[in-house]
Amino acid sequence: MTMVVIMATGWDGGGPDAGPTAVLPCGGGPSRAGGAADEPPTLLTRLCEQLARLNVPDPVIVTRPEMAPALHKDGHFLVESPDPAADLREIARVARRADAPVLVLPGDVVIGRELLRRLLVDGGGTPVTAVTVPLGGGYGTVPVRRSGGRIVAAGSPYHRVTAPDAASPGVLRVAADRTDALARIAEELAGLLDAPGLLPAAQVAPDAAHLLLVGLVRSGLPVLDCGDPRLPCPRADSADAAVAACAAVEGADEEGVRLAAAVKPDDGPVAAFTVAPYSPHLVRWAARRGLTPTTVTWISLGVAALAAVWFSAGTRAGLVAGAVLLYAAFVLDCVDGQLARFTRRRSALGAWLDPLSDRIKEFGVYAGLAVGATIAGHGSGAAWGPAVGALALQTVRHTLDFSYASRPRRPGERPPAQRTTSLTAPDDASLDRRTAASRRLPRWVGKAAVLPIGERFALIALTAALFDARVTFAALLAWGGAAVLGKVATRAFAGRTGKAATRAKACGAGTARKAVAR
Repeated sequence: MTMVVIMATGWDGGGPDAGPTAVLPCGGGPSRAGGAADEPPTLLTRLCEQLARLNVPDPVIVTRPEMAPALHKDGHFLVESPDPAADLREIARVARRADAPVLVLPGDVVIGRELLRRLLVDGGGTPVTAVTVPLGGGYGTVPVRRSGGRIVAAGSPYHRVTAPDAASPGVLRVAADRTDALARIAEELAGLLDAPGLLPAAQVAPDAAHLLLVGLVRSGLPVLDCGDPRLPCPRADSADAAVAACAAVEGADEEGVRLAAAVKPDDGPVAAFTVAPYSPHLVRWAARRGLTPTTVTWISLGVAALAAVWFSAGTRAGLVAGAVLLYAAFVLDCVDGQLARFTRRRSALGAWLDPLSDRIKEFGVYAGLAVGATIAGHGSGAAWGPAVGALALQTVRHTLDFSYASRPRRPGERPPAQRTTSLTAPDDASLDRRTAASRRLPRWVGKAAVLPIGERFALIALTAALFDARVTFAALLAWGGAAVLGKVATRAFAGRTGKAATRAKACGAGTARKAVAR
């Protein structure tokens, strides 16, 4: 179970009713702390109730001693902390005894169900996950810079960010296997705060979560950005701001965002342009009728079997009908994965069945086309030989993909880690500033060139409907063979490059040892 630390240290300094921002009222129902029936819950109570519904019932709530009485009235058990350095040491203490992920939240944040689920449920093996909001997000935010879906620079009162493109409200999650690093970074930051002169001068008091994000980014850990501009995550410093923030979060179309996020961004052009524009509507329809992803996989397999039957007729009408059914089977194949991501109903059976059903569908269609070509009078040799060749080619391709993905990587082949920089440096000059910009056309051409399943099904459907099985198999063998050769050549080159990098690194280490010995 995830360990949650809520930093209820914000102060509403305006007006006669100044107090902790965590106890600002948020509309939407009675307070859990035994308030009046028409009394709205506080921001902290709302947050604790959301966590309890996600099976995180006992967060660690850190606050200032002067704020504790107001929070005790709200019915919370507290850990009192006098300053940001003590906040960081408390987070380090929680991280050291945690055998689960650690989630850090501000007590005055208004966060929606979808963002919380992304942090608590979807984090998976990502070392660090953080929420970002649009730049200029208001109270309690600091600037950050992103690249390729990751946060590569983060700011604080002591640290500047060059060319920021988003802001952080101080919401972050650290995976279970990185909690030791979290504790180490928190202790280091606490030591820097306690030692005068080590950090640049700051005009405002630092927020522990913001400092942690700086430390995690500058340590080189990959920090995934799970925010979405359509999902507000504001912090409130006044009663009016709290009401407005709650209204904005409750008014967000979380289902629509989740549907859009269920579409894989790295699909090939066929899936992206001929399925993705309308597949979310099919996913919503299936979810509302209680269909599971595995059920949709079985339906897709059945539709592909019908396509193979029509292909086996050997007539023009049969080839056209088979092509239409094969496209429908591919649409359903996309829908089952999107439905699993939308409903968060993933299973070991589904993960095993989905790729297996793809192979069964494809090879069954090959057999149907070969039977149809034989019936059409093209001769068994003209159909079954190329069919067996196409099947063998795909088998070799899948074997190569599996062996490449499962093999241990050499040190030189690992992707380069983000560079690190000192916590005492005010600027982010040494951090990675690469951008994710790329031309769209070459990217789509590259995806189509390797002939993924969507492109293969489209190739089969079009050539079968317009020509015959002989043309289909010839196209599969030519394009598929070129794709396999391209993959082998690319991976062989990458392997040689990795070996060269490893040898160079070893030579450099040896030279350094000799220099030390001298």
